[in-house]
Amino acid sequence: MKEIRIAIIGTGMISHRHMTVINNLKKQGQALTVVAAAEIDKDKLEAFGKQYGIPEENLYQDFREMLKRDDIDEVEVCVHNNLHTSVATAVMAAGFDCYSEKPMSASYADAKILYDAQKKYGKKLAIQISSIYNPQTRIAKKMIEEGKLGKVYHARSVGHRRQGRPGYDMPFFSKDFINPKVGVHGPLFDLGIYHLAQMLYVLGMPELESVYGVQSCDYWTDERIDKITNRIAPVEDLGVGIARFKGGLSMDIYEDWAIHMDEIGTSFVAGSEGGLKFIDVDTTGGPLAVPEGGQIMGGGMLQKPRLEWFGVDKDGVLFENKLDCAIGDITGQQELMLHPEMEMYNDNQLQWYSYLRGDLDDTTRIDSPYIAMQTAFLSEGVVLSSELGRSVTADEIKALSKSIALREQETPFGTIKYDFDEYKPE
Repeated sequence: MKEIRIAIIGTGMISHRHMTVINNLKKQGQALTVVAAAEIDKDKLEAFGKQYGIPEENLYQDFREMLKRDDIDEVEVCVHNNLHTSVATAVMAAGFDCYSEKPMSASYADAKILYDAQKKYGKKLAIQISSIYNPQTRIAKKMIEEGKLGKVYHARSVGHRRQGRPGYDMPFFSKDFINPKVGVHGPLFDLGIYHLAQMLYVLGMPELESVYGVQSCDYWTDERIDKITNRIAPVEDLGVGIARFKGGLSMDIYEDWAIHMDEIGTSFVAGSEGGLKFIDVDTTGGPLAVPEGGQIMGGGMLQKPRLEWFGVDKDGVLFENKLDCAIGDITGQQELMLHPEMEMYNDNQLQWYSYLRGDLDDTTRIDSPYIAMQTAFLSEGVVLSSELGRSVTADEIKALSKSIALREQETPFGTIKYDFDEYKPE
């Protein structure tokens, strides 16, 4: 098996999830080696190196120095939302394949810039969207494609936390989540990508016609917490919308970080002959993201995705079926016994490493950059609609979207200037 030599940029919380997956894959015989890491916070960088046994000479505060190495096969970008386009394009421009964290960017314009950079630099790219790499998503997609739901006419994308604004209510997350220049957006971009991307993917990537949306940042705050977290401006805690796609398909969108309500419901897909309810959608990375004897970093307990199938048979009899479809349950285990190659579709990073080795190609991998870009397109529609106070068309989203990715970043060692293409509306 060909060894893959990995470099990581950003050693915050999500990088530890990457390392957990890497270490669990190594236990399964995968030839993976983390050769270098970069982080502007020197203390955080040194702690990361010590924790994972990376020698000091392979630790860099300035990732640009790390990219001068000639012994790196791919780079994993674990920085904040509004730096994804900035850093990932720099990685590809330096000649490296790139695996970037979600969301793809904080605007559609920046997602398009990053997507186009693949072709410009001739490099491979993947975006982390754990919700689409498991049997729940595959079973739902197959059922829809086979017509088991009849004509699909409506879907719902839902994400809910009783109270969980990262960096504010959840202080163990970085305060950058609530920084309007770095995190930029709230739940719609942060966690919404998992739910929206899953819905778009199982529906066959329908073409958006228009969207009406509203965002809010009116949930409870406290001046004492504001001071502790350096909260300088509001970031949305709620995003809702209704989207219309070509062919008449509609989707209602609900995503919050915090709201005074216990249960909101789940994502679902509804058709003329049946419907699917999505329970416990994976937003934490699956079994490989669980460290031995511990919990998923920043994600709590392992999720066990399930489906409930409601329908009517040819005699008009209503039925309801419960489908266990987590990777580790009987269905997931039997799938791997019957089709061992499906292991490559059960984890973001494993699929990425398989793609790099040539076990998968552009026709057999899941095209996460395209899915993430289209998710950003829909999310941007909600944002623009909320700002304008009216619905917006797909053409208007393309015309009005702007690049907001950081082109300059202040660091302890000076200013990093990022050079990437301007957005050109289609």
